[in-house]
Amino acid sequence: MRIVLASFAIILAMVSGVFAETVREIVVEENTKTTADTVAVIARLEVDDDWNNDMIEVVKARLVSSGLFKDVTVFTEPARDGGVKVHILVKDKHSWVIAPAFYTQPTNIGGGIGFGENNLFGKNQKLLIYGQIATGDSFFIGAWVIPALGGTRWYAQLDTFLKSARTIEYAAPTRYINAKPDEGANKAVRESRLNYLNGGAKLGIELFRGFKIDGRLRAARVSYGKTKLSDGATVDDLTGVAGSDPSTPIADPGDEGLDVSTEWTMSIDRRANWYGIQSGYRYAASLELAAPGLGSDFRYYLAGVSIFRARKILDHHNLIFKANVGHGFHVPFQQEYQTGGTSMRGWLNNQFRGDLKAIVNLEYSVPLFTIKGLSFRGLGFFDSAYTTFLTTSNPQRNYLPNSRRDQNVDGSKFQTYLAPFKNSVGVGTRLYMRQIVLPLLGLDVGYGLEARDIQVYLAIGLTD
Repeated sequence: MRIVLASFAIILAMVSGVFAETVREIVVEENTKTTADTVAVIARLEVDDDWNNDMIEVVKARLVSSGLFKDVTVFTEPARDGGVKVHILVKDKHSWVIAPAFYTQPTNIGGGIGFGENNLFGKNQKLLIYGQIATGDSFFIGAWVIPALGGTRWYAQLDTFLKSARTIEYAAPTRYINAKPDEGANKAVRESRLNYLNGGAKLGIELFRGFKIDGRLRAARVSYGKTKLSDGATVDDLTGVAGSDPSTPIADPGDEGLDVSTEWTMSIDRRANWYGIQSGYRYAASLELAAPGLGSDFRYYLAGVSIFRARKILDHHNLIFKANVGHGFHVPFQQEYQTGGTSMRGWLNNQFRGDLKAIVNLEYSVPLFTIKGLSFRGLGFFDSAYTTFLTTSNPQRNYLPNSRRDQNVDGSKFQTYLAPFKNSVGVGTRLYMRQIVLPLLGLDVGYGLEARDIQVYLAIGLTD
């Protein structure tokens, strides 16, 4: 008889966790900034929703992943009229920061100051204002992100990006294994000043959990300042013809004009972030089309897919895999894919260009130590990319010699097609503060395998 009763109790407990009850009331407590309605929206919880015990961890993970709260507790009690009353206790993080930033990267050293608000009006809205002056990219960026318009599934974004950048174009790789740039391989050929004044607006909808479709309208005015040969380069390097007239004018890399486009993105995002430890996945596909009907002086398209996978290992270790593939046609200079820098550590910033890019990043991070909310993590990484031009027929672009992969003539056909394939390995560290959202320091040391060269990337302040 006791065995029967025990079995019945176990079955009853299992059934109570499987069969759903009804949410009769949602009580949000200990929040000092985030509104109760916003907490419920982030938790994706409404009155009359189905509820079972497994939802406690699901709701908690959603709230922690928002990055707004330093502590989250979720529990239930029976409601008076049946069903359950869900209690959500959240302690808000300090959501805003005004901070300077400094970074040093190959070919680019600079700093700036920015304001970041991760919980504007207590409604999970994001506001970023940041400006910097650097030897390479000097720019101003402003963005306002509204994750839920009026508490609905619709979301929106307004942004501006004003940039004046010294752009360096490097000779296209003609073989797989490189000498160092200062030994003649992939050397700098042309420098220009790109002025890019851009603004955009996005509107989208989350149809169901994590599945989003959005459209973005963007317009930019593109112009160039002084264009010249890089130090040590000759007109021969620019034309690809030996004995070229040294007085030949140095043409801008592309046309000036108005760049207007529409971008459509479909994604499914099931990522979670447990105090700096990421898990889950995000898959996305996008298509960007120039809009001559809206005044664009350029005609092109860009299409791409991206994959993000993260896994928590041994509770505090983190394995992250990212992959992106993109292809475009008649892409203007300002929209070309670029490789090298913080996404391809071990190579110079934007050392490779093309209308085709495939890149993979693999990163494994581990905790080092934590002191009063300051968390130090170490990481190892492997970056691999293939960047090249499939066509150089765009009349609005002045390409460097051998830009298209099948134009490369150094070595065998195998070497020609393998030349744009580059890889790097390295180590780094990150510093986080649990009380705020953004990482405070990033340091990476990358070794370019084919270049046999080391590059260092340091960012302090608003590093993400």
